[in-house]
Amino acid sequence: MCNHRDSTVSLLLSVVFLTAVAGGCGPKKEALPDAPGAVVMSQQENEDWEIALVEMRIGKNEEFADPTRTPLPPEALQDFQGLNYYYPEPGLRFRTPLIAAAGADTILLAKRKGQQVPYLRRGLVRFRYRDQNHELSVFGPVDTTGGDYLWLPFYDLTNGKHTYAGGRYLDLKVDGDGMVDLDFNYAYNPLCDYNPDQFNCTLPPPENTLPFAVEAGEQTFGSAH
Repeated sequence: MCNHRDSTVSLLLSVVFLTAVAGGCGPKKEALPDAPGAVVMSQQENEDWEIALVEMRIGKNEEFADPTRTPLPPEALQDFQGLNYYYPEPGLRFRTPLIAAAGADTILLAKRKGQQVPYLRRGLVRFRYRDQNHELSVFGPVDTTGGDYLWLPFYDLTNGKHTYAGGRYLDLKVDGDGMVDLDFNYAYNPLCDYNPDQFNCTLPPPENTLPFAVEAGEQTFGSAH
């Protein structure tokens, strides 16, 4: 004769076991909140942002055209007509906090010609693009006697195609609220893109590789002349 009580207990135990297997054992890790998305600008704010970006580009072209300040070799300076840029892309501008590193973490970054140079890992920045969270490490100099700065070198899927194969750089500043304007429209080339014989540039670390094409900022110098 069937024992209904035993059958019910067995069924309940089976449900508990299957739930445990499906959900995993132990406490679940709390998921990080979504990183900030692109900055939302009013029409006037967007116009002001574009004007500032264009003025920066004009100023850099003037610097490169000046024989006393240019990093270009003489043969490239003769035909120089300006650097090559992507069109302004507001969707690649983010306002995000600098998440400070827990301690002084020194990392050796490789240079193009094989040497290494030490930098301090100062923290990281997170942003959300195309429904995916991304994070990049931010670095600073080990020796600040010559000045302190925040520097973000990165790779993306445009490298070697429309942008310099050795990655690009961003300079960052922290405002009074601990936030940075992470604007890829200000991404620029290492000096060795303009004059590889004279300069030996630092390469981004592999951890700072973005899995998408950052179609903003400066393109390769070779495509501009």
